[in-house]
Amino acid sequence: MDLRIPAVAVAIGLDVLAVSTAIGIKGLPWRARLRMGAAFSTAEIAMQLIGLGVGTGLGHLLGAIAGWFGLVVLAGIGVLVLRESFSHEGEVEKFNVNTASGLFFASIAISLDSLGLGFALPTMRLPLVPLFSAVIFTTVLFTMTGLAFGAKLGRLFEKNAERASGAALILLALAFALQKIYGG
Repeated sequence: MDLRIPAVAVAIGLDVLAVSTAIGIKGLPWRARLRMGAAFSTAEIAMQLIGLGVGTGLGHLLGAIAGWFGLVVLAGIGVLVLRESFSHEGEVEKFNVNTASGLFFASIAISLDSLGLGFALPTMRLPLVPLFSAVIFTTVLFTMTGLAFGAKLGRLFEKNAERASGAALILLALAFALQKIYGG
């Protein structure tokens, strides 16, 4: 098994864990939890596919430059996630996941890192079915875990998970860049 697949899935899932933990503080019924897990995993995969489509299109137009662009976008999104973790206190409260629009916007917000990942997918040459399967699994798992333990874990863990997610995305972009440079 390519160890990059679980690494990517966990990096993507940490942001989901952070948001789910914060939302879990308020408590949600099981039906809403399942709906949130499905919405989050759907958004993660949809954003990766959008990014993949754009990244592939750029690859045909710009050749090798597009691959580097995807890695820069991935690292850039990691920087943004990391930066946001140090500011915007209470931003998660804006998302009322009990409404369709709130769940939609929360899903989009947590899946922006997957858009960056999608841009980088053409250069990463990962098998897509195992990658998407791992992302779906970790997204649902991290959503349910975050919701279940949100009240106990509190706001401190939310910010640390978001920071870890941003740092992991940056490190993944660097690792993929080194792999591209050294052909490994």
